Amino acid sequence: MRKRIIIITSRFPFPLEKGDKLRIFHQIKYLAKYHDIYLVSLNTGKKIPNSSLNELKKYCKKIYVINIDPITQILNLIKAFLKQEPLQVGYFYSKKAHQKIQLIIQETKPDWCYAQLIRTAKYIQYEKNNIIDYMDTFSKGIERRIDKFPFFIQPIVKREYKITQKYEHDIFKYFTHHTIITKNDRKYIKHINKNDIKVVPNGVDTKYFQPNKRKRKKFDLIFVGNMSYPPNIEAAVYLCEKIVPIIKKTHNDCKILIGGANPHHRVKRLQNKNIKISGWVNDIRDIYASGRIFVAPMFMGTGLQNKLLEAMAMGIPCITTKLANKALLANESQIIIAQNEIDFAKSCINLLKDEKLYKNLKNNGLNFVKKNYEWDKLTHHLNILMK
Repeated sequence: MRKRIIIITSRFPFPLEKGDKLRIFHQIKYLAKYHDIYLVSLNTGKKIPNSSLNELKKYCKKIYVINIDPITQILNLIKAFLKQEPLQVGYFYSKKAHQKIQLIIQETKPDWCYAQLIRTAKYIQYEKNNIIDYMDTFSKGIERRIDKFPFFIQPIVKREYKITQKYEHDIFKYFTHHTIITKNDRKYIKHINKNDIKVVPNGVDTKYFQPNKRKRKKFDLIFVGNMSYPPNIEAAVYLCEKIVPIIKKTHNDCKILIGGANPHHRVKRLQNKNIKISGWVNDIRDIYASGRIFVAPMFMGTGLQNKLLEAMAMGIPCITTKLANKALLANESQIIIAQNEIDFAKSCINLLKDEKLYKNLKNNGLNFVKKNYEWDKLTHHLNILMK
């Protein structure tokens, strides 16, 4: 029987340049086959373009965009700081928005309310039949980045880490069901019943992301991501400043492409005659298809790296860290694990010169994601919770 489901997001789920957007977009796309979806998206930025709205109208019964103006955002950040709530919860919360959501709930009479991320939890924490998607353990992500901040800011970041960790614990009791991307993230939720959190991994659209034999491989190494996101910034800098100089000792003309939206100034500064920074591209598949090897030196961050799934689905051999593979759970025949610049460089060199190793890793990685990471199979677990 079709049910009415209200889904609340902290930003509009299109275009798909961020991990949270990608996750909720594909969940909506799948759930819409079986239920009526009412999307409520908070908006703290520019007006949502009609092209983005039209993309979600394909799957949603109704769409509500609730704008939160900059003055409200600043005031609520101050309130959150004083009330010892996570700043990102305060940033996305507004009493006016809450009142509007209450009216939408009264009008829609949903069977389920679904909050994506702790950012939106306050809006439905007292509703019957509600689900919270932690997605990642935000507090762990903050903790891993503490030492990346200037020393005089670190006490504030440590405070935010502790407050966020407590908030992740405290909101648990308000929700009927809880979901998260990986078992690895689940273990960092400091709650006695954390094992009740259902693991609903991210997937990859293997019909959209598939090997492209026609595209010429202009670059030896590629890396893709939202280039304003700190873990991606650090990974891009590490690749270009630590790994590439070692590779160039034997492959002097090694070409690198860093792709993805909103490149930070630290990323832009990496560009030279052998390193290209693309910025936003209309079709991210063009980035993947133009590279021989995908290198993701991710030493920070949480959750499952969508970029690895997409690269593997396109038949690009991948090299990453133990941290990133804790979520992916690929074996050594499907992905290469490296923990320092020397191992990364050696692995790249081996793949560039050993065609048999290259083909085996490519094929094994492709088969791995097809078998384990189809969106529909994974999102079915979320649908079961809404029975």
